[in-house]
Amino acid sequence: MNNMPYSIEAEESLLGAMLQNPQAISIALSKINSKDFYSERNRLLYESVIEMHNRNIEVNGETALRYLKENGLFEKLFQNDEAYLMRIIDGTPFYQNAKYYSEIIAEKSLLRDLILASQDIQKSAYEAKDSETKEVADFAEKKIFEVTQRRLDNDFIHIRDLLYEALTSIEERKKHKSAVTGVPSGFAGLDRVTHGFQPSDLIILAARPSVGKTSFALNIVEHVMTNVETMSFGIGFFSLEMSRMQLVERLISSKARINLSRVRSGDLERTEWTKLGQTFNSLSQSNLLIDDSSQLTIMEIRGKARQMKYKFAEMSKTSGKNIDLKLIVVDYLQLIHSNIQTRRNGTREQEIADISRGLKALAKELNIPVVALAQLSRAVEQRQDKPRLSDLRESGSIEQDADLVMFLHRQKPNRDDEEVIDERNNQVEVILAKHRNGSIIDGLPLNFVAEQTRFENIYSNADNN
Repeated sequence: MNNMPYSIEAEESLLGAMLQNPQAISIALSKINSKDFYSERNRLLYESVIEMHNRNIEVNGETALRYLKENGLFEKLFQNDEAYLMRIIDGTPFYQNAKYYSEIIAEKSLLRDLILASQDIQKSAYEAKDSETKEVADFAEKKIFEVTQRRLDNDFIHIRDLLYEALTSIEERKKHKSAVTGVPSGFAGLDRVTHGFQPSDLIILAARPSVGKTSFALNIVEHVMTNVETMSFGIGFFSLEMSRMQLVERLISSKARINLSRVRSGDLERTEWTKLGQTFNSLSQSNLLIDDSSQLTIMEIRGKARQMKYKFAEMSKTSGKNIDLKLIVVDYLQLIHSNIQTRRNGTREQEIADISRGLKALAKELNIPVVALAQLSRAVEQRQDKPRLSDLRESGSIEQDADLVMFLHRQKPNRDDEEVIDERNNQVEVILAKHRNGSIIDGLPLNFVAEQTRFENIYSNADNN
């Protein structure tokens, strides 16, 4: 295509550097791939040099020329320009400039990708029907996000690099003696089994109304925000039910251990004002973005999540800290809208399937855990038993897409003894009913301090501090 951004000079200079020193090859491999070259013959020469490097063949002008002839590439590359190879080598006096040349090539490639993506977006917009505006907007955001993300991540990686990364991670865990490899929940019994919420996982947290789903999710958020090891983690919270101020008041109440009613009324004692000040200072240092829009579609959530990732990247530049989006919480799944076409033509089960797949796709796209709260059906109350996977409302697709399914369950006592009723009303079990990559939990007992919207381990508060 004419007028596309490119730099033949940078491409030939990088190739010249690679033909002079293997260190330049390593630099190029870490910055670009063959698709980033604009010139076809420069791309072929790059691929040939990389292939020689991978086969432990010494790379220089003479060996490269022999390799090209042996593999039938000589005519295609030289195209009646016999001085091509020597010109490339002689035109690159310093192989140390390989990083600079690689960055120019990568930048020009990015601009070309953005131009092509914008053309796809234009085509989609021109051909869109009246009811497809939001779908087109989501398509546009995704196309741009895919282009920019491609600059950060390779599409594939050799297993030797993965093995090295795994070994480094194992050694690091041993050094810190931590069993948590993902985003910690703050509840020791749960983290022992899950090792934290893992990247690209969809986690469903389900319960009947008023059992404490939002409080439990906020306790997890609070732990991630204020824990020393995860304070740089960015968190996105989508609240389709509660307002942002209600969420913040709950966070304050839980963190300060002050009754929520007193926080809302402002009727606080002097010691509680001191706690409040300490809590404000702690929470203000955290990285939490809250969206309390009440009528979000799954596409809008995915679009806003990408914007949150960009926002944290911008915050990193100004704060001097490496802040990245590490967790998304959605409260709750059944309040999300599906796309217009599914709403018009599909059943409620199809809508939920569309939403569930969208949340799982979001977790994979951003490579972070997504915690989605969900309602359980009335069947669990009628049965007087612990929840089952089938109790998830419109459960088929949710159960299939989720990597973890957790239930909060308050056991109702059968006796009329008031002391027993009061005691058990504060006890809530966490049931891990599905765990794609590990074992399940039949019931982790927690104490629910309703006045402070806070869950605590019954046997030891230390696990949750």
